[in-house]
Amino acid sequence: MNIQKGLLNLITLIIIILMPMKALSAAKPITGVSCQEGFYILTPDKHIHWIRDQQKERTLVYSEGDDIYAMAECGTGVITVFENKQLQTPHYSAYYSPNCRNIGTEVGETKSIYQGEVKINHIQATPKSLKIRLANNALFSSNSCTDLAMQSE
Repeated sequence: MNIQKGLLNLITLIIIILMPMKALSAAKPITGVSCQEGFYILTPDKHIHWIRDQQKERTLVYSEGDDIYAMAECGTGVITVFENKQLQTPHYSAYYSPNCRNIGTEVGETKSIYQGEVKINHIQATPKSLKIRLANNALFSSNSCTDLAMQSE
């Protein structure tokens, strides 16, 4: 009986210790960005899912593993900037997805709008314009999210 009680206490202690680890590894919402009545979550393995409010089901929209650096709503979609730290010099990639999917690859309607070593410091998207400023103060602007084409660094 004492062995069973001791074993139960040990199992309870292990569960109490492991529960916070499991809680820390849960998917986290990407705050402040919504897209077509849905929102994004980042999983511990750096995958990004889009969850549409009505369906409540996850749609995998990114699985490449680069760190998400910035995200901004733009028109009907979203601009996403990724930072690749695997290289000797960090590299940044920005994509515009008008349909909230494929946010990190040029597939379907998604298009690459920037590839380079200079960080994107600011994204300002309004219904009438889009402005993106780099860390070196270069400014790119257009009348819409779909018209922007930035030069590679």
